[in-house]
Amino acid sequence: MKPSVLMTHPRHFAIKGGANPHTRNEDDSLKKVDPDVAMEQWNRYVDALLDAGVDVYVVDATPDLSGMVFAANAGFLLGRLDARPSPQKTFFPSHFKVEHRIAESSRYIQFMTAFGIPVGDYPEQWHWEGEADAFPIGRGDDITWVFSYGFRSDPEIGDWLESGVLETDVLRLKLSDPRFYHGDTVLCDLGGECMAYLDAFEDKSQQRLTDTFGDRLIEIEQKDAENFLGNSFYAEVGEERFLFCPSGVRKKTQKAIAKRGVEVIPVDVSEFFGKGGGGPKCLVFNLGECHRAEAGLTEEQSAFRHARHIDSVRRRRGRAV
Repeated sequence: MKPSVLMTHPRHFAIKGGANPHTRNEDDSLKKVDPDVAMEQWNRYVDALLDAGVDVYVVDATPDLSGMVFAANAGFLLGRLDARPSPQKTFFPSHFKVEHRIAESSRYIQFMTAFGIPVGDYPEQWHWEGEADAFPIGRGDDITWVFSYGFRSDPEIGDWLESGVLETDVLRLKLSDPRFYHGDTVLCDLGGECMAYLDAFEDKSQQRLTDTFGDRLIEIEQKDAENFLGNSFYAEVGEERFLFCPSGVRKKTQKAIAKRGVEVIPVDVSEFFGKGGGGPKCLVFNLGECHRAEAGLTEEQSAFRHARHIDSVRRRRGRAV
C-alpha cells in the first residue's frame, strides 16, 4: 500500500464568506479567484505528489461548496498511522463553524462511506475542523497528539479526543493570531521533530510546546510563517521523507530542512494561499496508507476507489481534469 491523500477538485473554488484575513482585500472586499491559475497550480501539486510516490484520490465539490478545495478540513481519520486496513479505521467528519462550509460534511461522509471507511460522530453542538486542528507528531511509539483551538474548534473536543477516541494525553494549544486560524497553519510534523511558529499561540501554549518537544522543536521565523511554512505537507514514502512546502518559503530555510534528511519540494499554490488562506497541507486530507484493491473492501468500494483515483479522473476528463 502507498501513502495516499484525498483532494477536492478545484473547479468550484471561490471566495464566498471571507472567514479568514487572507480572503479579503484592504478595503474588506472579497478577493476573486482566477480559475485557470487555480486549476494549473492544483494539477502541478498533484503531479509533485505522484512523482514522490503519494497516491491521490479526488472528491468533487458542488458550486455552493466553494471552500471545499481545502480538504484537510474534511475531518479526522482515527487509525491513520496504523497498519490495519482502512475499513477498520474510523472517519469523524468536521462540524464546521463557518456557515457556508457546513454542507461539506455530508459530502465527505458520502465519499468516505463509498470509499470503504466507516464513519463515526460526536455531539452535534461541538465545532471541530478535524485534521486541521488535531494531528499526531512523530511515529511509532513516540507520538505526541496535538489539538489546537481558539478560532474554528471548540476546546471540549480536547477532552473527547483524550478520553473517548485516542485514549491518551493530548497537547492542547490555544491559537491567538487570526491569520493562523488552524493548528496546521503553524505546526508541521517532520517525523518526530516539530516545526512551530510560536507567536501564533498564547503564552501558556508556547510554553507547553517548548516543554513538550525540547530540542525537537524547530522554531519557524516570522517571514516563513507568513509564507505558511507551517502549512507544509510532510510525507514518508518507504525510507524517503518529503516536505511539500509553499514556494514562497525562503531558500535558506528550505536548505536547512533538507540538511535534516528531508527532500523539500516547493509547490506554488499562491492562488489558494493568497486568496483563500490555505497552503499545501490545507489542500490534502491524509488517508494514510491505502490501496484501490485493499483487503476488506466490497467490490463496489474497490470500484469506487478506482473511479476516484486521479489516474481515472484524468483519463475521463483529460489533463486539466
